[in-house]
Amino acid sequence: MGKKDILKVECDINTLNLDILGFIDHNITVNVVKNCEIVKKLPLTLPKEIRNVLKCKNPKCITNNEPMQTKFHTIDKEKAIFKCHYCERIINSEELVLK
Repeated sequence: MGKKDILKVECDINTLNLDILGFIDHNITVNVVKNCEIVKKLPLTLPKEIRNVLKCKNPKCITNNEPMQTKFHTIDKEKAIFKCHYCERIINSEELVLK
């Protein structure tokens, strides 16, 4: 969109779930900064699998009736289409509900 946002996180990069950031925007680049210098650039992509971020829209899905994590597989990265691992319902970008 022609603008940049900065999110500063002071922790070890290995403790972060970068899949969530890749889901929010798969064009993000994460810069790892040490001693005021960029030491690594990590381009993010839409993950193949998303765990415990989205909610299944199927009321009969086991994830809506049992205390368990949700799991979705990315079907189409360009159109942001996902499939529930448990009930196999396909969800497009308009139907997405964050957990």
